[in-house]
Amino acid sequence: MNRLTLGFVLGLMAAWSGDLLAQDKAVAAEEGFVSLFDGKSLAGWTGSLAGYAVEDGHLVCVAGGKGNLLTEAEYSDFIFKFEFKLTDGANNGLGIRCPKVAEGNLHLDGIELQILDDTAEKYKTLKPYQYHGSVYGIVPAKVGSLKPLGEWNQQEVTAKGRRVTIVVNGKTIVDADLDEATKAGTLDGTVHPGLSRAKGHVAFLAHGDRVDFRNIRIKSLAELTHTTDSLDVVKQRLAKKEAVLLDVRELAEWDEAHVDGAVSLPNSKLQKGIDAKTLLGIIPKDKIVYTHCRAGRRALAAAEELSKQGYDVRALKPGIQELLDAGFPKAK
Repeated sequence: MNRLTLGFVLGLMAAWSGDLLAQDKAVAAEEGFVSLFDGKSLAGWTGSLAGYAVEDGHLVCVAGGKGNLLTEAEYSDFIFKFEFKLTDGANNGLGIRCPKVAEGNLHLDGIELQILDDTAEKYKTLKPYQYHGSVYGIVPAKVGSLKPLGEWNQQEVTAKGRRVTIVVNGKTIVDADLDEATKAGTLDGTVHPGLSRAKGHVAFLAHGDRVDFRNIRIKSLAELTHTTDSLDVVKQRLAKKEAVLLDVRELAEWDEAHVDGAVSLPNSKLQKGIDAKTLLGIIPKDKIVYTHCRAGRRALAAAEELSKQGYDVRALKPGIQELLDAGFPKAK
């Protein structure tokens, strides 16, 4: 190998190592985030599926598309990150803490954060609360954060308690307390019942215009505690097939006694890491997941891991014996 070729190879190796280092740093910076879009399908989403499509690895609101595309899971406090690319005059919305409504006014029944090409000529008479990033009807966003049409924009939304913070392309355009913003009434003069919601779905709200999305991910900030759902409520939901019971004890404990119909997934295995596809084969995402163990501690740990994957998971404090004593059927 001559010196020129050797230098070229070494240069490639250095560049490759640099790329890997950059990727490692990016992964570290994203710790705790869970991807909500696999780049291939609308798995994990519900609602108005016909208004959206997957093209070239992007989630696309198709031209003419209507309705609300919602995450299957609900979230209370979180950081939501995504990238978006607008077309001329495009109008969409990001719903947070929304009810599960495929067709409806989630700018009222949930909370809508405006997604809009507010530079378009047809929007020259916008009200302050209608510009991109505004909490629609409630909080005006600072203008001028969007990149030129055809370029990708980065947006980060943090919802923690009553405070909503929105950063677009590195600029903070909203940082507001919802209660403080509405103490004298809403800016649009309309009642927004969704403002009182503490939990709900994240959604894209189509208005018939093409918008591309990618790198959609979320990090839950909610502090997990044992559920307040009573065991009678749990039994009712299991009977209606609205929920599943997940036993996170070790297999030896499972063999000693377990509830009939429960699913076994040891917390020790869950803590080591299970990829999303494998996990989906064990636990459905369209049902409430109740975790339980012997005394409640492992149920909390397992619930924390599952919440990172977007599951509606609720940890039970009562252990296996308490469940059996309460009338949950024992497997034979």
